[in-house]
Amino acid sequence: MGAGRLGTSLALTLRRAGADLAGYTCRTPAGAARAAGFLGNTGFTDIPALVRACASTVNLYVLSVPDTVLEGAAHELAEALSATRSPSRREPRIAVMHTSGATSTSVLAPCADQGCRTLSFHPLQTFSDPSTGVDRFRGAACAVTPGPGEDPEEAWRLGERIARAVGGVAFRLSEEHRVIYHAAATMASNYVVTLAHVAEDLLCAAGFPPEQALPALLPLVRGAVDNLDRQGPVAALTGPLSRGDAGTVASHLSALGSPVASTLYRELGLATLDIVRIRNEISRETIARLTRQLTSVPAPITPAPSTRR
Repeated sequence: MGAGRLGTSLALTLRRAGADLAGYTCRTPAGAARAAGFLGNTGFTDIPALVRACASTVNLYVLSVPDTVLEGAAHELAEALSATRSPSRREPRIAVMHTSGATSTSVLAPCADQGCRTLSFHPLQTFSDPSTGVDRFRGAACAVTPGPGEDPEEAWRLGERIARAVGGVAFRLSEEHRVIYHAAATMASNYVVTLAHVAEDLLCAAGFPPEQALPALLPLVRGAVDNLDRQGPVAALTGPLSRGDAGTVASHLSALGSPVASTLYRELGLATLDIVRIRNEISRETIARLTRQLTSVPAPITPAPSTRR
């Protein structure tokens, strides 16, 4: 339920692995049109309609909806399952899974009360478009958390099977570590995009045509990621802080006219000094000087207007 970027990518990948897609939900006409282009015309406007049409064939319901509506969707699904089940016949055991990285599996308790196995399944990957998303699961770590219900180990094994089916690697994520796990994912993915956006603005301020700024940066970003992959963060670090080049750092700080860019530079620089200390190639005196530079209060700056529109 929920045919957005992740939901559609997961549906396509599971279907490619041999699963049958019984149906999906979309709440807006625009969303339904997009999903139909990838998944075919098996969409429903709401959860009860999907359950009424597909209850006899479905053994896994996936809630891939925004976190803000996840709890309500779980209640809606539980009510729909209750309405379609007959007390006079034996019902097959079904599973309900949500794909949120940050939201507890406790929101699935109403479904567990209906006898469902419950779990969360969150791929540690970014999905911006279903056309590329089908290949993003390959090799991705997939966080699996068994939810409320009678047999958490059975839910864990189901998560493992789904991870294998999409080409990922399952790891067990405890509820107590869910939020910090998701914060790590946000920093490693979303904030890389943010940093590229800020760097793009700086290149434009340096005279790059807007349409050339990001293409100029991407080989640098890819090179850094490749080095990170081969060497790990300590050995992969380059740049003025890694060399103890206080003069270059000072010139950077004086040139950054944007308060946002200046604050990011300072805070990330201080975090980078932790790596510099681990490398143990720069004297403590130099590190102390760099720390003072990065923590000194800058003079008030009138922000320049953005060079891009």
